[in-house]
Amino acid sequence: MKIFVGIVILIIIVFAVFSKIKKKNDNNFIISESGTDNLKPMIFSSEPDLPKGFGYKCQWFAIKTEDTKEVLKELNLKNVQISNWETGIEGACEGYFFISPPVNGWTFVINSTMPGLSINESPFALKIITDFSTKFGEAYYFGTHRVVEYHAWAKAVDGELIHAFGYLGERGEIIINEGEISREEIEHNLIFTDLDADEPNLPSEEDVILIAREWCIDPKLEDDNYIPGTGFIGNLE
Repeated sequence: MKIFVGIVILIIIVFAVFSKIKKKNDNNFIISESGTDNLKPMIFSSEPDLPKGFGYKCQWFAIKTEDTKEVLKELNLKNVQISNWETGIEGACEGYFFISPPVNGWTFVINSTMPGLSINESPFALKIITDFSTKFGEAYYFGTHRVVEYHAWAKAVDGELIHAFGYLGERGEIIINEGEISREEIEHNLIFTDLDADEPNLPSEEDVILIAREWCIDPKLEDDNYIPGTGFIGNLE
């Protein structure tokens, strides 16, 4: 009998530990499990070309600077190469970090597989924009992925997080909502609820594009006054 009771207690302890681990991992939302160790080998062109629009099923930072070399230095990428827009965007979709040529006073850092925003377990994006904003004044994060209905954005100014919002439709919940809602969010009714609300108001990928355009620069890059250029591409260890 004592052996049986001991086994039951052991099973309860194991279940409790597993549940705690699973809950912790659930908070650490990552859009893709692909890491830097298994990036697909790619060839990146150094031939300057015009900006290429992006935004859907993607994540990116927008930093208020034209000094791409300083952005590269701050991000501390490895295996750095020169890359133009076309091959840089392709690489970003595979998990590389593409630092774009400057566009109208802004520099993008694009990557589709980095950790998304969450409340506790994924400070990656928030740390980067606060660090960038300390050096350059303003920095932003945007991310959207229609498969899991992940839509998120964050703003930092002078080293301070102003507002961060993230929604994960796969769970039907707001995974982060920190800081004060901005004037632009209020004007465009970008104020959302969880899925279980009586009349849920849920974000979409178009909302991410909209707030990016309102806060800094439209990632679709549809203006016609751009000049050809090259940026940098690499990976994080």
